[in-house]
Amino acid sequence: MSDPKLIVRYLGQRGLENGGRGFDFSCSAGSETPTVITVEASVTLFQGPDRIAIQEAAGICYETLKCRILLAPASTPDRFDLTAADVAQHRKITKPGSRQ
Repeated sequence: MSDPKLIVRYLGQRGLENGGRGFDFSCSAGSETPTVITVEASVTLFQGPDRIAIQEAAGICYETLKCRILLAPASTPDRFDLTAADVAQHRKITKPGSRQ
């Protein structure tokens, strides 16, 4: 029997009290009831020379969440913090001089 299809949907983002952002996703496998999981990105990820843009943060959070679910589906919490390592692993690098 094959594994049920994983469905991850981006619901939106919101500001957090500490200045960071919370990115909400609906996740389900097959006919399961969807669960909302929040990926919290601290304000420090949006500052400095290697900062991420809010526009790219949703995609980075999506890829990070998808990887965590695929690696350990039973132990995915309902919220977790995005790390600099997650950003480095899931950030889409563009060619120098190109515009997005």
